[in-house]
Amino acid sequence: MFGRGLRLFRVFGFEIKVDLSWLIIAVLVTWSLAEGVFPAIISGLSNTTYWVMGAVGALALFFSIVFHELCHSLIARNFGMEMKGITLFVFGGVSEMTDEPPSAKAEASMAIAGPASSVV
Repeated sequence: MFGRGLRLFRVFGFEIKVDLSWLIIAVLVTWSLAEGVFPAIISGLSNTTYWVMGAVGALALFFSIVFHELCHSLIARNFGMEMKGITLFVFGGVSEMTDEPPSAKAEASMAIAGPASSVV
């Protein structure tokens, strides 16, 4: 699953990749929003508009997961850990570390950073 991801871009030196499984989720999210959620909430728009809105929703999900994982990775780097990159897959995302956290404080800080990013 990991390592075969499609490389998309780099941010703050971290390589951002997506696994094929995440692309399937993105299609399903787009379809669900375009065919179910948005037409039920906002009626009278064209199918194209609903599909564009669904795609924007899937992109928003993508960037929120990248931001969440980026926060984990930036805190890890702050504690001197080397990070390989971030991969999005069917269950969300994962920050790829090359070694273990140097202390309990580092591990706790890394663990809190991702969920704390949701406040932003």
